[in-house]
Amino acid sequence: MYAYLGLAMGAQGILAWTFNSHQGGEEQALFGLVDHDNTPSWKVDEFARIAAEFKELSKYGFPRYTHPQVAIAYSFDSNIASSPNGPSKHNARLLKPGYTEQVQGAFEPLFRANIDAAIINIGHDSLALYKLVIVPADYVMDVASAKAIRDYVEGWCGANDRLSAKVDEHGQWFNTPLPGRLSDVFGLKTNAFYTGDQPLEFPLAKLSVETGVHRYEALEPSTAKILSTFSNTQDHTPALTINKFGKGTAIYLATESKASVMAPVLDQFYGVLGIERGPLTPAALCARGEWANSVCEYDRPRTENWHSGRRKGSSRVANIRIR
Repeated sequence: MYAYLGLAMGAQGILAWTFNSHQGGEEQALFGLVDHDNTPSWKVDEFARIAAEFKELSKYGFPRYTHPQVAIAYSFDSNIASSPNGPSKHNARLLKPGYTEQVQGAFEPLFRANIDAAIINIGHDSLALYKLVIVPADYVMDVASAKAIRDYVEGWCGANDRLSAKVDEHGQWFNTPLPGRLSDVFGLKTNAFYTGDQPLEFPLAKLSVETGVHRYEALEPSTAKILSTFSNTQDHTPALTINKFGKGTAIYLATESKASVMAPVLDQFYGVLGIERGPLTPAALCARGEWANSVCEYDRPRTENWHSGRRKGSSRVANIRIR
């Protein structure tokens, strides 16, 4: 199943992990194509079938070459630094949910909307190819990553969230306004961190976004404009802001990157950023581009009407303008 899902999403090939079964080490019970006694396992036949079916699918445009318009930042440094070992629980109260969960929360709405997205290291990869770069929970903000975001936002659109840019590349908390090295880019500074008694809600266009999350940070905008404030907190601080920086735009989300939050927020910006949605499919199917009939089932299908055409643009983006 994962092999075909990978093919649908742009994989150019599938490799077995592992080829040989290891006799020692932490993966000695992770069985490979060849068993410990050097005889072929059942997986050899399975890979042979995958190869044969991939060859057949090559007649229908696979493997496909993706040209993603959206990128999501992924940082091994942030993953490690936001999951510290040891007995102290002080940071753990802030660093929730986990880093990987938030990156997945940013990716899920794009995946379900059948929009290709690149997962990149923003400090090393070029951002010039993308119309939107999402930076979820990027706890460590090193010099190279900050410069890449700054240079990129001057011409395009970047989005940041609650746990981003809190410490530098040495793991030291910034002694400058947060988000560290990027406060002027987003036109604000972050202040206190709170946990609401109820799941957070905020209005967006004609919607009421029910986030399902409790944690947020208090934003103090300077040049940023407030797009929405939390409706069920005592202080009603900004939930979503937008800041003009150079020729581009920086968006800041005051809570975590969960799919229930990210999906309605992203919906508001696809149109104005010229990001084309993928084919409309049920939640259990994925499809890409003109190959809408070459779908890949990744979950139990739901009973609903669907078609292989593209979604029509949403009228909800009409009241958000980026100039």
